[in-house]
Amino acid sequence: DSKFQDIDAPDLFFTVTILCFIIMLYVFFRSLNNMNWKKTVAAWYLCLMPFSAYALNLGNIPPDEISVYVQELDSGKVIESHRADASVNPASTMKLVTAFSAFEALGKDYRWTTEFKTNGHIEGDSLEGDIYWVGSGDPVFDQDGLKDALQQLQNKGIRHIKGSLVLDRHLWGTVGNPPDFESDAGSPFMTAPDPNMLAYKVVWLRPESDGSGGITVETSPPLPDIPIENKTVLSNSGKCGALQNHMRASYSGGKLHIGGKVPESCLGEEMHINMLSSIEFAHKSFVNQWRALGGTISDDLKTAHAPSNAKMLAVSHSKPLSEILTDMNKHSNNLIARSVFLKLGGNGDSETARRKAAQAVSLELATAGIDTENLVLENGSGLSRSERVTAHMMGQMLEKAYFSPFKQEFIDTLPIAGQDGTLKKRLKQPGSRLRLKTGTLKNVRALAGYWLGNKPMIVVVIINSERADKLLGEMDKLTERLIAPAPPSDGLTPGAANP
Repeated sequence: DSKFQDIDAPDLFFTVTILCFIIMLYVFFRSLNNMNWKKTVAAWYLCLMPFSAYALNLGNIPPDEISVYVQELDSGKVIESHRADASVNPASTMKLVTAFSAFEALGKDYRWTTEFKTNGHIEGDSLEGDIYWVGSGDPVFDQDGLKDALQQLQNKGIRHIKGSLVLDRHLWGTVGNPPDFESDAGSPFMTAPDPNMLAYKVVWLRPESDGSGGITVETSPPLPDIPIENKTVLSNSGKCGALQNHMRASYSGGKLHIGGKVPESCLGEEMHINMLSSIEFAHKSFVNQWRALGGTISDDLKTAHAPSNAKMLAVSHSKPLSEILTDMNKHSNNLIARSVFLKLGGNGDSETARRKAAQAVSLELATAGIDTENLVLENGSGLSRSERVTAHMMGQMLEKAYFSPFKQEFIDTLPIAGQDGTLKKRLKQPGSRLRLKTGTLKNVRALAGYWLGNKPMIVVVIINSERADKLLGEMDKLTERLIAPAPPSDGLTPGAANP
């Protein structure tokens, strides 16, 4: 009937349900007088029909293994809410919680500062004394940043450091990894935050022609003190694709082992290997980069607090927080997330910082009016078996972020469906208007973010299931149905979602 065309389906559904309930009560009490139970059963059946017609189409996903929350942003209307208050593991969508808290507590323009100091003095072209690398935990301090700092030393006329490199690790000290991930030890995504973190602690390998039909492998940073056993063979055929598909590398017994058949088209490409501890990596990078610039320094390494009277020699500032959080969310970078999380906990040892960070994040969320009753934090990255949220809480946070002063910066951190980051090969049909953070753990698959179509919406879908890896395609189909439902088949009955 045309007079119902302007009534929203959920409102109409609610009205019909109330009327049905009244009729059901009437029939029930009438049946008490004449014991006509058939009418009672019929009334219940008729009243339950709207529920089945309006049920969320989960495809092949078991209803008790998924949480869904969808809300229109402009109207605030909740479109879907399925197990939205269930406590679930969010995997890497937890990074959204860390990002929101960092924007609130630090501001989008915050920058980490890494300092190089000395309590010695400069005589001619020599630094008479030790040089202290005061770690700030900057998660994106890289080899170019280090080389820039070393160039600042040379600009002061320093060519020879007569003392030692001293790593100031008063911030955090050594940070451990979460339990239950022993089988992943050594993987780059397991790299823990560190006061003197540099370049994600990975060595980059680049094969080049040696001019006589063979291959030489260059490393970044330079590692002249580490012998390389190079058994690579140059191949004239085949496309390169990814270098790691052709070249293998391992580190054992103090030696770097490299082998494989490398197509000529792979020359100049790069792959990385995680082969040194954070302290070893920082030390070798500093010493060898300094020597590559023509400077001299001993191989000695110390760890100690910089003296209070130490003077600044060089400084490196990170890029703004908003850009760092974009790197974090686009590529689901655990190291960045864990470092940002610890930063929110202030100074101190790693366990104290972690505990204070959890308190700080909870406070930021509660201050914003977000329900944190079911929030469980471990390291803020989602690399955890214990972290918990609810889909509703995640939706509340996304709503607050959308209407915040950092709205655009927050949205820009999210992967664009079908275009970049962890969504580059997924959800291509919805395209650039769909911006979602992904989450992947054993038994967990998650999506959380925004649909930015004509009616912007919050979208949260979290699966906790032993079959989670097999339900990824179903989750993507469900997400497409949630953001683009088919119109009702008539003016009264809500239609099934568009497959």
